[in-house]
Amino acid sequence: MGDVRRLLREILQPDAEFTPIPFWFFNDAFDEKKVRAQLEDYVEKGVNGLVLHPRIGVPEDMPYLSEAYFQAVRYIVGTAAELGMKIVLYDEGMYPSGSAHGMVVAENPAYASRGILLMEAEEAARKLAEEDGAQVIAAFPDGRKLVYGFTGGTIRGIHFGEDDGEPGAPKAADILNPDAVELFIHLTHDRYYEELAEYFGSTVIAFFTDEPSALGRNAEHYRPWVPGLEKELEAAGGRVEDLALLFSDTGRKVAGREDIVELEENLSVEIYQRLIKEKLREIFYARLSGWCERHGISLMGHPAESNDIEEELYFHIPGQDLIMRRVAPETGGLREFDSVQAKLSADIARHLGRRRNANECFGVCCRDGIPWYMTAGDMKWYIDWLGMRGVNLFVPHAFYYSVEGARKGERPPDVGPNNIWWKHYRRFSDYMKRLSFLMTDSINGAEIAVLCDNNRVPCEEIACLYENQIEFNYLPAALLEKARVEGGKVWTGGCGYTGVVNVLGKTYEERFREKLGDLLWAVPVNEADAVKEFTVKMRDPAGSGSKSEGLAGMPGDEAAESMEEAGQTEEKESCGPGPRMKVRFSRPCRTLRKAVLRKYETDMLLLGNEGSEAVCVNVTVPGMKSPLYIDLWRGTCYQVEGAAETFPVRLWPGETVLVTEGGACAGMPGQMQAAGVEVKEDGSFAEYPDWTDRFTLLEKSGNTAVCSMNYPAEKDSETVRFSVRAEEMVECYRNGSFVDVSFWGQHRFEVRELRKGENEIRLVITGNAANIYENAGIAFGLGVS
Repeated sequence: MGDVRRLLREILQPDAEFTPIPFWFFNDAFDEKKVRAQLEDYVEKGVNGLVLHPRIGVPEDMPYLSEAYFQAVRYIVGTAAELGMKIVLYDEGMYPSGSAHGMVVAENPAYASRGILLMEAEEAARKLAEEDGAQVIAAFPDGRKLVYGFTGGTIRGIHFGEDDGEPGAPKAADILNPDAVELFIHLTHDRYYEELAEYFGSTVIAFFTDEPSALGRNAEHYRPWVPGLEKELEAAGGRVEDLALLFSDTGRKVAGREDIVELEENLSVEIYQRLIKEKLREIFYARLSGWCERHGISLMGHPAESNDIEEELYFHIPGQDLIMRRVAPETGGLREFDSVQAKLSADIARHLGRRRNANECFGVCCRDGIPWYMTAGDMKWYIDWLGMRGVNLFVPHAFYYSVEGARKGERPPDVGPNNIWWKHYRRFSDYMKRLSFLMTDSINGAEIAVLCDNNRVPCEEIACLYENQIEFNYLPAALLEKARVEGGKVWTGGCGYTGVVNVLGKTYEERFREKLGDLLWAVPVNEADAVKEFTVKMRDPAGSGSKSEGLAGMPGDEAAESMEEAGQTEEKESCGPGPRMKVRFSRPCRTLRKAVLRKYETDMLLLGNEGSEAVCVNVTVPGMKSPLYIDLWRGTCYQVEGAAETFPVRLWPGETVLVTEGGACAGMPGQMQAAGVEVKEDGSFAEYPDWTDRFTLLEKSGNTAVCSMNYPAEKDSETVRFSVRAEEMVECYRNGSFVDVSFWGQHRFEVRELRKGENEIRLVITGNAANIYENAGIAFGLGVS
């Protein structure tokens, strides 16, 4: 038995270390009073850090990296230090990173972004005549030429008139040119350090680099290139003439998604892509990583694509970017290309021994293409989705310094101070802290690894693992190369696996079969067969009669057996012994997500409902006594009378619950309450009858509706529970006193301390922020759902 009471205290009263660190769009004139007021407000709401991110709207009399700019930055960072906040510096003005708001090219025009383009003969001749340094890489029999030259790529700037396609858009730098990268670092990183050295390693904890691009924006017809690459390509067995495929109908989306596998069937294209990625890592990422390490801070941020792997190896805080509803509640978030990202960056962090991994989340996650139309329920779903997969540093996109004029339309919505839920934001910040705490310095229960490689990360093929509560970790091939096989397991970075799942094809089987033997598993095409095979293999990975963890809810798995893991007492290299909790479920639940965790020598079961219907299931954990349910959202815990190793779990849509051994808490309610922990019985299994029709509309104006009912209590201190159908944010008041707030679904309230006789229960319902900023006319009020 671990230290359950310590665990509860730290979960329910989370430390500021685990704060969300939002993008703070610094996008207007600097005003000391306004800055201080906002930062103080953030701290009050439980936000103890921010990414200082210059955005469009900064006035032109405050040029990027000028003295006027740093006057503002010094004040912001100094004020954050006074308030105990952490600052992550953003390395560009605005993005993608690497150009210093065009200053790199302004200092040396030869450093502008370059690439190759397949041109007709006449077009190629014109470019060669007009552009210094342009050169032909290859000529084809039909007269076309592969020409290396300037791409004309730009970045998004920080002043009005500098956005995509506008005349002032800053010129992108060639981040495949070492000299250009060194100049970028000198102009940005060195200057920030010169101005803020006293805060580095204390208040300033990281530099954020944002989806670096070798081409810049609006240069999609070009492909990246490095002078002399043709020799390396040929030495590796490729042919320059095959690179015409990069510009075919298939190749036009080479940086995209679905076409990557098709393109890589051509050896030359595959070699080209590998070489370019290697150059980008060596020339850009490695230099930034080294600079941060030398200056006592972390490299943070994310590469351009969700399935970029080897770039992540240079981040001290690996990260990714969940944007534009590419993973969405309405689809379940399992089979989209971007669905790999949160798990991927979290697992890379695990294998590298990095304490934290980050996700820039919620950016432009708007419904129906309507700016600002994102709900609090959506935000909660995304937080759960990320947290269940191991993300432990949330970077909300974004909090706006100003929403004046056109600023409110620059990549909305604001998910913080300018949204309807801000006065209750402590609910969200504490919740993100609790999930982050759980996923930091803990070990997860994954017994199998899924093999992945740079830009080859399985998603649809392994969706059945999520849907059948089979835990796994993504294992990059680059890290598997250095893994060891010992005691019937594959060990890497302190994690041990009974098998490595390969869905990447024969090339990878040939590459790793000798090393892994029977520990390398292929996946049957049929999903049901795959699940059955995983179940069998995890029980008996070597076919020797040994037992592994049972998986319940599987086809043909009525009574999964417990595990006697051969190496279960072995200390993991960096984390200590793994979880010993064995879990099975009474029935299949495709929308139920599971994570088994171990922290403070305590095993925990985290469950989440990613679906649109309630999940009701009995859970069996052999040896469990007095399971303790922890409601991470409300910050409470409770026990269900009579529950033991088989106990019920009910999760409404958008809910999670953490379950751990509660024996240490039994019979000690006084001690637990003194520790700041509320222990109650039957907390989530009470009935909440629908009272929607019992309320009367008092008024509806602007974006707010007020409804009321009178409740006749038969005695003092009576408690009632009820639910209502309403959209979107519902605040409940009892006789004028605030009771609770609900943001989504069937809104449920527990109203205590009613007085004998008549009591007014009032509901204040607020509509979506899109009604305020876009006049969207989205329906709200009682009875709307």
